Amino acid sequence: MSSYLQRRIMIIIRHTFIAVAQSFFALVHFKSGSVMKKILAFFVIALLISGCKPSSPEPPPDTSKRSNDRQETDYPPVAQGTDYPVAQTALVIGNSAYEYRQLKNPINDARAVAETLEKLGFDVTVETDLNLQAMKDAISDFRSRLLATPKDDVGIFYYSGHGAQVEGQNYLLPIDNSRIRSEADLKKYAVHADEEISGMMKVTNAGMNIITLDACRDNPYAGSSKSLNRGLAQMPPPVKKRGSLLVAFATAPGKTASDAGPGNHGAYTYYLLDVLNKAQPTTLIDEAFSEVRDLVKQKTKQEPWLQTSLKQFCNFGGKCRQP
Repeated sequence: MSSYLQRRIMIIIRHTFIAVAQSFFALVHFKSGSVMKKILAFFVIALLISGCKPSSPEPPPDTSKRSNDRQETDYPPVAQGTDYPVAQTALVIGNSAYEYRQLKNPINDARAVAETLEKLGFDVTVETDLNLQAMKDAISDFRSRLLATPKDDVGIFYYSGHGAQVEGQNYLLPIDNSRIRSEADLKKYAVHADEEISGMMKVTNAGMNIITLDACRDNPYAGSSKSLNRGLAQMPPPVKKRGSLLVAFATAPGKTASDAGPGNHGAYTYYLLDVLNKAQPTTLIDEAFSEVRDLVKQKTKQEPWLQTSLKQFCNFGGKCRQP
């Protein structure tokens, strides 16, 4: 009860008591003499004293805790070193049925990678044996999916099939590759990885972008044009103001990758699957790809190429953390 209300009640009681006392005093006409007057005077004085005594003020309510609670609820900060949940999205492509120089394992690679990523919680789209237009459509759809996701999510693009480079630019070959006989043909009839894949990752909302190419197969084009170099060129991660980027090649720039790895897979994908199948929710994605690189280098003649630009660290449990 507030001090103001207490004082008002005491004043009312005091006035009421005085009125009653006066009535009683008049009623007895002082027949009881001085003793009665003394008793009444004592009660009146006591009541006056108690009514004038100030009550202890109530402390103001502590609003600081409620204010802090409201702030934490309405505007939850993501502090450095704190895990926060993210969605995980992937596009997986495997091309085997080429018009020129078919490959044995890319479809096996793609399906196995897609299945493994799904077990790790990724929303996966898997496509196989795509012609040029189908590849462009799949990449465009993936771009739209990444743009529609909340910020800081994880996006993976995986490709297994033929790849080549011209003038330091990388191209992924569709299955309708028989018309590729020159540098000009490659630019016209293949997917420009640096622009359409790496460039796509640059503008999306994904907080961590991963490009994995098990390509660079030997002699993926018809004819014998010397302008078409073997293997892929370096593809540094595109510069982004925010977010992390990881680019993983099955072999070093300028080298070719083997399609004849163990277990009906390309050599790189075989060890990628081995690492992914052992991954725990707390396993960091960049550490997993580093392990794949080391395994392939130890077990085969290939030397995978890995380049990263990390601004946050994400695991396979759908969590990311800023360093």
